[in-house]
Amino acid sequence: MSKTPDATIDFLIKCAEMNMCQAEIAELLCISNSTVHRIAKKLGITLARKVRNGKNNEVHTEVGEGKFNNDERAEHIEEAKFAAEATGAERAAREAEIRFKRSPEGRLKVSLQGVTDKHLRYEITYGHCLLEFERLQYKLKKRGPLPSREPRQSTMHKGALEIAQKRKAYGIAQGKKLIGMLGDDQRVTVSDAAELLGDSIPRTASYLKKLVLAEKIHRVRDYVEIKDQPKPQWRWVFCKQPIEAFHSHFEDERR
Repeated sequence: MSKTPDATIDFLIKCAEMNMCQAEIAELLCISNSTVHRIAKKLGITLARKVRNGKNNEVHTEVGEGKFNNDERAEHIEEAKFAAEATGAERAAREAEIRFKRSPEGRLKVSLQGVTDKHLRYEITYGHCLLEFERLQYKLKKRGPLPSREPRQSTMHKGALEIAQKRKAYGIAQGKKLIGMLGDDQRVTVSDAAELLGDSIPRTASYLKKLVLAEKIHRVRDYVEIKDQPKPQWRWVFCKQPIEAFHSHFEDERR
C-alpha cells in the first residue's frame, strides 16, 4: 500500500510513541532503515534501541519493564497500525476543514456565524462578494495586490513546522552575519562568502539570493579568477555597494 509522506510521518510518530525500534518501523512501513532514521532525526524523535544478548545475537526490544514475545510484538504492531491510520484520517479531516475555511463559501460561513440580524447579514454578504471580486481581479492581473491578506494556517506536522521555522531563522541570521563581515567595497563570489561563513556553497547561495531580493546586497556577472581553476570563469559577484562588471562580454563569450 502506497503512503503519502504525511501519512508515513504519522505512522512513524505513532510507532515511536509505542517504543518500536527503527528496524521494526522500517519493516512495518516497508521503507528503509535510513529513511526511518532521517525522518526521526528531522522531527527530533528518539527511537527505542535494539538490545543484543546471547550467543546467537538474538535481537529483542525492551518496552518498560517487560519484553515482547512474537505474539505480543505482532499485537503491538497492529495496534500501532490502527492508531496511525486513525491519525491519518484525522489529518485528512483537518486538512479538508482548513481547505473549506479558505474557500469563499467557508469564509462567508465563518463571517455569518452568530449573526441573526437580516440587514447585518446582508451587509456582511455584500462586503464578502465585493472582496472576492477584487481578489479575482488580482488573480486575473487586472489590479494590484490587496492592502491586507489573511494569514494561512499551516498543515505541516508540528515538529516539521518547528524545524522549518528554525531553518528560516538560521538563514536570516547567517545573512545578517555575512553583511556584517563584508567591507563596503568588498567583492565576493558564492564560494568566497561560503568560506567566510564556514557554511556550504548551496546554503550560502540561498542566503545571498534572499539578500539580493531584499536589496541589501548587489550582484553582477563577471569574469573572475577561481581557486584551483586553470583560467578565469564567469561567476556572480556580490557587493554591498552597486557594482559594475570588470568584463562586459559575457553574452559574447557564451555564443
